[in-house]
Amino acid sequence: MSQSALASEIESLFRSRVRGDKNVKNAYLLVHSNKTGFHLNIAAGSGEDGEPDPRQPVYMASVGKLFTSVIISILQEQDALSFNDPIRLYLDPELMNGLHVYKKKDFSDEIQIRHLLNQTSGLPDNFFPLFD
Repeated sequence: MSQSALASEIESLFRSRVRGDKNVKNAYLLVHSNKTGFHLNIAAGSGEDGEPDPRQPVYMASVGKLFTSVIISILQEQDALSFNDPIRLYLDPELMNGLHVYKKKDFSDEIQIRHLLNQTSGLPDNFFPLFD
């Protein structure tokens, strides 16, 4: 099956399911593969102010935490990383510089992946400033 035919079939199924569920107001679907070059980004539903736009930001909140923890756990099972790894192994030095300073002491290098997953890193929740 060609990629365009596959995209059409996925889109048709997606839109049909959204139309068939009166409780769904907005639904978004993103399927992307660097390996195959496949990309599909669509939205469906009645929306709040017209049809939803697949390019609008979607704030996942708590679902994002679950998604992230599953991916990290898979990587840990594959021995690609450890929950005890310091995050500095994976983040740019510019981002790590002064990331977590408390009472004039820099704790940035002490933060491990497990601290982020358990929300025990001491870093503040900066979600709401993203709206600005």
